[in-house]
Amino acid sequence: MSGAASLSFWKATLVLFKARRSLALSLAAMITSAIGFGTGLGLFLPVFQLLLGSSPAQLVRQYLQHPGMPDIFRSSAHVVLRAFPTDPFWAFNVLMAVICIAAVVSSLAAYADEILSARVVRCAAHSWRTRVFRHTLHLPLSDSVRLGSSECLSRLIADTEVLAQGYAALVGKTSCDLLQAMAALVVAFALDWRLALLCLAGAIPTGLLMSRLGHSIRAATTRLLVENAGMLGTLQEALRAIPVIKVHQAEREVQERFRAASRRHLRCDLRSRRVKALGSPAVEVITVFGVATIACIAAWFVFRRSVEAPSVLALLLALSGASQSLRTVGKVAHKIQEADVAATRLFAVLEMPQENYGRKLLRAEPVTSLPPHSGYIEFQGVTFSYPDRPAPAVENVNLRIDYGQIVALVGENGAGKSTLLNLLPRLFEPERGRILIDGRDISTVGLSSLRRQIGMVPQQSVLFNGTIVQNLLFGTKASRKRLIATARAACVDEFIKPLPKGYLTLLGELGSGLSEGQKQRLAIARALLRKPRILLLDEPTSQIDPDSESKINQVLRGLAGRATVIVIAHRSSTIRLADVVVRMDKGRIVGMTQPTALRVLQR
Repeated sequence: MSGAASLSFWKATLVLFKARRSLALSLAAMITSAIGFGTGLGLFLPVFQLLLGSSPAQLVRQYLQHPGMPDIFRSSAHVVLRAFPTDPFWAFNVLMAVICIAAVVSSLAAYADEILSARVVRCAAHSWRTRVFRHTLHLPLSDSVRLGSSECLSRLIADTEVLAQGYAALVGKTSCDLLQAMAALVVAFALDWRLALLCLAGAIPTGLLMSRLGHSIRAATTRLLVENAGMLGTLQEALRAIPVIKVHQAEREVQERFRAASRRHLRCDLRSRRVKALGSPAVEVITVFGVATIACIAAWFVFRRSVEAPSVLALLLALSGASQSLRTVGKVAHKIQEADVAATRLFAVLEMPQENYGRKLLRAEPVTSLPPHSGYIEFQGVTFSYPDRPAPAVENVNLRIDYGQIVALVGENGAGKSTLLNLLPRLFEPERGRILIDGRDISTVGLSSLRRQIGMVPQQSVLFNGTIVQNLLFGTKASRKRLIATARAACVDEFIKPLPKGYLTLLGELGSGLSEGQKQRLAIARALLRKPRILLLDEPTSQIDPDSESKINQVLRGLAGRATVIVIAHRSSTIRLADVVVRMDKGRIVGMTQPTALRVLQR
């Protein structure tokens, strides 16, 4: 990602209009605050004039009969003269009261703007998080793996928060300050446009400085977000492996690894803050020098050209008010530059093609729905390679499986068994060859109609934080009667019933509180509740006790003839259930046998 500016942030601001009402009210509050601020500053001119000897009546005539004043105000001069105090002291008090009222209105409006803009900003951040997460869920598995869980987490949390800070700079207090600065400049132009125009000349070096800093901020922010993802990855890895870390007494090694990642993040963070910190003081110095220069020029007008001192004093006060508000200009520019980097990273995720619009679905023939599987599954010359591996994970695989058969895939680790399983629900797309179900190429059918017929149980049981019922019904709708019947068929009802809350028992993270065998049986029950025509199991009995193994094999035996079952197996008890045993090695099928023949070979 280059350091050059882009339009990603401004493109990302379209989401703000989802909260149109709050955004409009926030804008109205900002304008009200700016008007109140400008009114208060403008009234200091008559205050100074009163202090320097002008009479109230003279001031009323001067302002209301000014050539630029609308006729309606000029015609009402006599009414104002009767209502306005003639005593200078009371006239002064009235003006100060109006200034105080203007200040209160400005502050209340600024407060309302902060509340309303916070709602707009947080709703926009929520919208981005849900949008990116929804898109991530529909990415092809290969893209999800390449992106990585830590990188995905960083973009969902850190990047959306940086983007939200950019939104806050655009519609929050900083923008309110900018509008107040503009109101102060309007007052300054009304008092003396020549001196105010000279003051604006200071915007040129300020703009050049902000442009130069913007490149550095973008580069620093990009590195910071990348390091943030790396630190999250190290943390996730350590938290998942705490038992192994403790047993291997590797706490110090893991601690050093995390410290190194955190140190890299710290260096990037400090560099980013150094670059950002340079902006505000620089803008302030330029502004102060500008006001000081204008003050000197104004003094020349007063002492050499006999310009009225009250006008000059009011002008300097207005410019001082503008300079105070303009201190936020640097912060706004910095936040928008950072947010632009975050928006670019988020758009990079959204631009990744989703599964439903993959290469295979863009062919000429229309996508059709897959009828219920009842015939056969056939792999025809299927080859697939992972991007980071030179050798194919699956190479030229030809295999036919009839409906209702139980097929066991056996072989050494890395033989390609799990990859072959993942190709069937199109978690990956073959590079060559095709996969047919009942004669239909699965790349031409809708993913929903394909996956609706498939139940899958990975080697590592996947359970979610929730009740047992919620885990069983995950992605499926079923009546309580069918749920109980399936639980009994999957041999999980027997250990659920004795629990204090039964099916409403709350499971912790990753199903904590259950044994590995119980987790695996729950995962199988969840897959069976889908009424799958095809059941895929990746080593369902590899990490469980003999009793759980027996129960799972009993479930598989009951599926014979009712669904096509493809199971990756190493244990002989599971292999004996199969109608066909397919041996794989280095991505190729090297043999197919019946279980009886296999037992003879094993002896």
